[in-house]
Amino acid sequence: MVALNKYLIAATLAASSASALSLGSPMQPLIAKAAAIFGSSAPVKNLQISTFVGVDGLDDRPVPGDSPIVQCQAHESQILTLSSVTIDPNPPTRGANLTFIAEGYLTKDIEEGAYVEVDVRYGYIRLIHQQFDLCEEIGKVDLECPVKKGKQIITKEVEIPNEVPPGKYIINARAFTKDDEFITCLSAVVDFPPA
Repeated sequence: MVALNKYLIAATLAASSASALSLGSPMQPLIAKAAAIFGSSAPVKNLQISTFVGVDGLDDRPVPGDSPIVQCQAHESQILTLSSVTIDPNPPTRGANLTFIAEGYLTKDIEEGAYVEVDVRYGYIRLIHQQFDLCEEIGKVDLECPVKKGKQIITKEVEIPNEVPPGKYIINARAFTKDDEFITCLSAVVDFPPA
């Protein structure tokens, strides 16, 4: 939950692929700007439009609170149970600060070696598909590993840049312990209308 904070916030700003189409050059500047906002170091010249396979939302469980975040793969046992996620403002606003508050319960300690797989898309265009060290990321929300089992509350405020391109942003984040035990799967979809 902790390292996912950064990427869930990105999702509020913003499956595998069965088929892909090359993306024409007219969209490249917009895609490059969106990728830069989300901190992607991936080259934007080889981006593809992908379709989702097997992502039907039938296994999603809404997370209580005021946010677009859902728990995905809810039928699987997960170490983290989120009791509430709130973002303010909801929906997020370009050029404004976003406050993110998450409350949850861990049934096991999270130790060094835990990781999170993050997939951020702009529509069907994948901007980020990376694995991050969970313990490196949690320092950004004033926590450190090991994160002890029990109740957790995270509060973070970030600025949403004015430069966020309009469109639909989709994020999926799956976190695992160092022993590949499933911590959680979280997903969010947010549409930014044209200015």
